[in-house]
Amino acid sequence: MRFGSGLGAAALGGAALLIASSLGSARAEDGQAAFAHRADTMKRMGQALYTTIGRVVRGKAELSDKTVSAAETIVTLAATIDTLFPAGSDVGDSKMKPEIITAGPRVADLVSGVKTAASALLTAAKAGDKDALAAAYKTQDDACEACHREFRKPTE
Repeated sequence: MRFGSGLGAAALGGAALLIASSLGSARAEDGQAAFAHRADTMKRMGQALYTTIGRVVRGKAELSDKTVSAAETIVTLAATIDTLFPAGSDVGDSKMKPEIITAGPRVADLVSGVKTAASALLTAAKAGDKDALAAAYKTQDDACEACHREFRKPTE
């Protein structure tokens, strides 16, 4: 029986190593997926703000339903920001500073600012007031940049 027990222990040890290895791989895939989701979310948010609404603010496009739709997109995406920075998602081309993971209260304050600014941006877009939209655009840009300054690695 000792021989069998040794084989059983070896098999169990091998299985544990295989499981641990696959869990590490799964975590790496989860981190990559979280990074990809974050990058996509930020890209969509940036396009809505800087391209669609920014063109209106710069006088290159008229305030329209597209402007309101872009502001709605920003509100929707801003609501998810606090879920976009899980541990392990600082992979590949990520510009996330690792400090964001442990800076809960500060991040919550910054995210709150982004959400509040997004709401004001939507209100201004729905009102059709270009001056209010320009002011809300600046506030939104400042709120986004505040977080980027603190928790985003510099672009090289």
